[in-house]
Amino acid sequence: MNRSSGRRMPGDLPAEATSFVGRRHELAQVAEVLTRARLVTLTGPGGVGKTRTAVRAAHELRTSFEAGVQLVELSALRDPELLANTVAAALDLPEQAARPAIEVIADYLEDKDLLLLLDTCEHLVDACAMLCDELLRAAPRLRIVATSRQPLDVAGEHVLAIGPLSVPELYPGAAGQDCDALALFEDRASAAVPGFTVSDDNRADVLALCRRLDGIPLAIELAVSRLRVLSLDEMLTRLDDRFRLLTGGRRTSVPRHQTLRTAIGWSHDLSTEPERLLWARLSVFAGELSLQAAESVCADDDVLPVDDVLTSLIGLVEKSVVVRVETPEGTRYRMLDTIREFGLEQLASLGGEERTRQRHLAYFLDVARSFDEEWTGDSQIPLLRALVRDQANVRVALEHCVASPRLHCKGLEMATALWGYWHTTGLLTEGRYWLRRTLDGCRDETPVRVKALYLTSWYMDIQGERGNNEDLLKEAERIATHISDRNGAAWTLAFQAHRRYFLGRMEGCAADFEEARTRMTALGDETGLRMLGFYGGFMLIISGDHEKGIAWCDDSLARGAAYPAEQWARSWALWVKSVGLWLRGDHDASVECSREGIRSKAALHDLMGLAHFAEGLAWHAAQLRHFERVAVLQGAADALWRRAAKEARFGIPALHELHDRAAGQARAALGADGYHDSFVEGGQLPLEVVVDLALDDETAAAPDVPPQRSGPADGLTPRERQVAALVSEGLTNREIAAKLVVSKRTIDSHVEHILTKLGFTSRSQIAALHTGPGSESFVPSSEV
Repeated sequence: MNRSSGRRMPGDLPAEATSFVGRRHELAQVAEVLTRARLVTLTGPGGVGKTRTAVRAAHELRTSFEAGVQLVELSALRDPELLANTVAAALDLPEQAARPAIEVIADYLEDKDLLLLLDTCEHLVDACAMLCDELLRAAPRLRIVATSRQPLDVAGEHVLAIGPLSVPELYPGAAGQDCDALALFEDRASAAVPGFTVSDDNRADVLALCRRLDGIPLAIELAVSRLRVLSLDEMLTRLDDRFRLLTGGRRTSVPRHQTLRTAIGWSHDLSTEPERLLWARLSVFAGELSLQAAESVCADDDVLPVDDVLTSLIGLVEKSVVVRVETPEGTRYRMLDTIREFGLEQLASLGGEERTRQRHLAYFLDVARSFDEEWTGDSQIPLLRALVRDQANVRVALEHCVASPRLHCKGLEMATALWGYWHTTGLLTEGRYWLRRTLDGCRDETPVRVKALYLTSWYMDIQGERGNNEDLLKEAERIATHISDRNGAAWTLAFQAHRRYFLGRMEGCAADFEEARTRMTALGDETGLRMLGFYGGFMLIISGDHEKGIAWCDDSLARGAAYPAEQWARSWALWVKSVGLWLRGDHDASVECSREGIRSKAALHDLMGLAHFAEGLAWHAAQLRHFERVAVLQGAADALWRRAAKEARFGIPALHELHDRAAGQARAALGADGYHDSFVEGGQLPLEVVVDLALDDETAAAPDVPPQRSGPADGLTPRERQVAALVSEGLTNREIAAKLVVSKRTIDSHVEHILTKLGFTSRSQIAALHTGPGSESFVPSSEV
């Protein structure tokens, strides 16, 4: 799954690429204030180190919160309407439920002891304030640390101003000890110029430079990069010259924001002309970018040929203007917000912003088109990972389309081409958001509009908004007929049947799926046929035609066999087939399908899909009388459902019946409390543990639960009687765990409860019950 792929998931704290210097007082303040305030906002000007301080504080505090720490990076977000969606993504909450994202987040956080870090709020300050206010009301154990250039102005907010690093005043004999600014300069300088150290010979010059830059970390890092070509004396002289120009030669203090702008401007002036042009053009990007994107968007035939982009980019990295980011997908680059803002100003003054944004849109529209053509093949996972990293730039491109009437249709094409991305990553709400906005702006009757209409209807079905999407499908059908869009007509027909069976209106669905299949076969639409295999197959299976439904799934799997690395269509076909096999009575074959499919869902980090498979494996656990495993798997599945969907098991009665039957058997064996405890345990398991648990081999039936009889153990639950009987047989806790297919920790807990209830102090006393008075309580029995 994605977490095991090496890719940092949204919400994870980033590793610190450079050493953290100073800020001990500020870090102690954050920790102390969080003990008495639930919202702490770190304020200060750009470049002062708010984000680094907040992230370091989060690293140090993460063990203090049961549910850990989650980071939400907002610098690349421009549309406040997507704020809640961005927070949901950081919390790993797919948008597969139609409820407003803020409600989903509030419900998820309601009982969580969690620290939420909202980074860079100033451009979304009103939206962030409303979000914080609502979440703090809904989740009493939640703490929030925000970074912003201004307070959020929320009730209960505690503001901590993050100032520049300390720089002592110079006086004869000053040593500059305990100076954070000097420590930062030395740390970064030793990395930029191997062998550099602060000594008695240069300490005064370093302190003077740091003081001239007001101790602002970003300004210091930009200055350090010049050590490769300038001496400290030369740097001081040139920097003083810039300040004299700024102040008209008067030796007056300069506001700190002007100090930073001066330092940035100084780096800009000392850059080559191609570097300055690249700096300006790179500023249209949001978040990270690849070298290929930089070359495509920023190069031209005159001033900045494509062959010069890499050279100029390396120069900007060396000057600390651009940050290099190493990722599992390769080297990428990003700009800090303050530097990007300066670049945008330069781009506007050059008069090239619109042309650069057009090239940015063209590049990411091509990315979307290529994705649409290739994502159902073997390159599916790499393509999805690349798009996740490019999400901020995709949003910027779509926003540019929505803001420009003449680009609305390009926006519609882009939003539609990304349909597989929206679905597979669980971003259905965001997908619908862009489809709606671009459908409203582009009214052209084209195959793209047909596709956008039936995709929107499909997403509504999945999110549980059923009954009000019929008009979308009617319009899609009308346009497809009018423009002779045979492919669009076939897909529309399939989703009309899909909509009806999700409403429980099965009449005519099988015939429509058959007709859609015939049309897609004639058109050679392999993607459509693979999808119909599991969507139509599911409808057939829940209608009682298990054989035909399984055959449709097999057809889908056979068509996808040429792409063994494709996971999305394959995993859904395997899940539907597993349900069909189970209902047909082929339980072992059903479990094999589930084991194969759950690996694919884990690779996609598909929470809804994992919930489906966990449910099915719970049915099998019940058959083997692994009742604690039933409860744990059902608890895990329930937690995933609550994160991923509006209603568990799609609201399908047949699936509810299978769930209830397994749960009833488990409750009877474990007792209501025992089932509840294991159910809760399952809901708290990390996702990777849920996957490992589901994949555990479980072939042998569990031992019977001894019946309750009068004796010293009559206060034990059914599961505790079972564990006590196995203890009496001389099994260790680890051996009992293996026999019952549960964790050793669970058995440790059971043994502790048994000792407490019976007033015993050792396992030998439990074993003695087997041969002593009342030992009949532990005689094995087939009664359950």
